[in-house]
Amino acid sequence: MTTLEQRAHEGDLARQVLENEAFGRAFDAIEQEHIEAWKNAPARDVEGRESLWKTVKLLHKLRGTLESAMTDGKLARIELERQAEMLAQERSAGVNTAGWN
Repeated sequence: MTTLEQRAHEGDLARQVLENEAFGRAFDAIEQEHIEAWKNAPARDVEGRESLWKTVKLLHKLRGTLESAMTDGKLARIELERQAEMLAQERSAGVNTAGWN
């Protein structure tokens, strides 16, 4: 099981990939190239068209997986911040109550 810190880190890495201009251009170019090849493939080339379509679907799955990791990382980071705030409040309350003893 991954920790919140690991999930937050993986989310940051996924965000870096998705926001990387070179990755975006390469992804779009590969996707467009395969879609055009699929559109222009002869009807009799069922296996070739199927292979091209699977590649496009795989590209979409890759992007979706990265987007999911990024979202999960954001949620993990929010949870880490919430936990830190709760710990700070507990420590603050502990200091205050210690002064009353």
